[in-house]
Amino acid sequence: MNKATLTTESGHTWSTSINGTFKEVCDYFLGKAFPIGSFDETKPNEGFTMERVVKVVYNDKQIATQ
Repeated sequence: MNKATLTTESGHTWSTSINGTFKEVCDYFLGKAFPIGSFDETKPNEGFTMERVVKVVYNDKQIATQ
């Protein structure tokens, strides 16, 4: 498993474990929008926004930005 640390346009950052090469991980995340925020089961469409990933750090070594 590899570690990817992702940063959005607003500066929100999170890390996830993922299989794949640096290029594959960047192709999957960089420039794409993901839901950011808290999820409430009673209000599934509230409490989060879609934000675009602008930076990927792969295994704390390789960095890609957009």
